Amino acid sequence: MRRFLRYAADISATSSRPLLRVALSACCALGLTPVLAATSDAILIVVPYAADGPTDRTLRALLKPLSRALDGATISVKNMPSPGGVNGLASVAKAAPDGKTLLFTNTNIALLPALGEKLPFDPKTDFSYLGLVLESPMVVLGRSTLAAKTPSDLVKWLSETDPAKVRLADAGAGSASFLCGLFLQSLTGKTFAHADFPGSAPAMKALKDGKVDLLCDQTPTVKGPLAAGEVQGYALTTSTPLAQPPFERLTTLRRMFSRDLELSIWHGFYAPKGLAPALQAKLNAAIVQAVADPAFVAAQEAQGVVMVRGRRLTPEGHRTYIEETIPLWHLIASISRSRQK
Repeated sequence: MRRFLRYAADISATSSRPLLRVALSACCALGLTPVLAATSDAILIVVPYAADGPTDRTLRALLKPLSRALDGATISVKNMPSPGGVNGLASVAKAAPDGKTLLFTNTNIALLPALGEKLPFDPKTDFSYLGLVLESPMVVLGRSTLAAKTPSDLVKWLSETDPAKVRLADAGAGSASFLCGLFLQSLTGKTFAHADFPGSAPAMKALKDGKVDLLCDQTPTVKGPLAAGEVQGYALTTSTPLAQPPFERLTTLRRMFSRDLELSIWHGFYAPKGLAPALQAKLNAAIVQAVADPAFVAAQEAQGVVMVRGRRLTPEGHRTYIEETIPLWHLIASISRSRQK
């Protein structure tokens, strides 16, 4: 975060290119009824994106260990895809704070306030924070027929090609791939032709079909197509390379552009504001237990995902991190808008 803040501050001082950057309360001992203790209690978790996207797949892989951690509670998932995931976030913000409706989303919750649109919720005040759980690096990909075959080839191609002819795909405004696209454009100093798709799956299909030139998306989404040779991989958005195949042969954007920066997409759980502290603590404890499930961790790490450790797993650490991140994206978006005028 500090490197990213320094990067944003450095760019804000120049004008050469655009910038698109615990446990359950002792209620039983007190004779109170434990919240969510009965297996008949049902929990609905909203994913503000389409089914089979990276956020949706991550949550569904976590459902069994999370249910076990919540004493066998029944958990269902509701996908609410919309531009930027706004509809899904709004529905949870308006729900009753009874622990029966939760939200699982990614970095978009911090990015959306910076996009200039009026939102039906405030990310800082309309949610109870339950913990960040994992981070996913992003990968810059190209269509298989793109002439640029190496990272240096891509840098050269981007510098020599009319940016209006560089077709950059994303999964819609506010999505992880949209965010990564802003990041990539900030490095090249150019604004590319955007091709927005209603989700990661159609964006990836367009890249495999050669209808777009570039796509930047999370490691779980790109692993299959990259391993199969259906797309070309160039670089990771994190500062440290990954050892897992097929990512082990990729360089980093930091090396490509000689800039001290990195970007990852984090995922976390939320509830409506007003959640009782005891219930917030119980849900957080269950989430921490679930994300430590050995099978879940192994499956995620095999896809290049990094598990969150330490303070950001706590509600307060989660809140603090979001509050630090929102102003950063406001800065990045404002600089970008000013340089496009």
